[in-house]
Amino acid sequence: MAKSQPSQTDRQGRQLLTILEGRTCPVCPDGELERATYKDNRAVVCDSCGTPQAQVWSSS
Repeated sequence: MAKSQPSQTDRQGRQLLTILEGRTCPVCPDGELERATYKDNRAVVCDSCGTPQAQVWSSS
């Protein structure tokens, strides 16, 4: 597969992050999920408590 085309897994990972972004945090009462980096991976984390809800590993 050419590097310029994202794999199906990459597309699914981005779609998952998009779906979760903006939802309320299930861990704390005041947080909202936002895109961020967690342990060098693309992720959705709580803007209040910092708990990650999903992270996507990139293939190298």
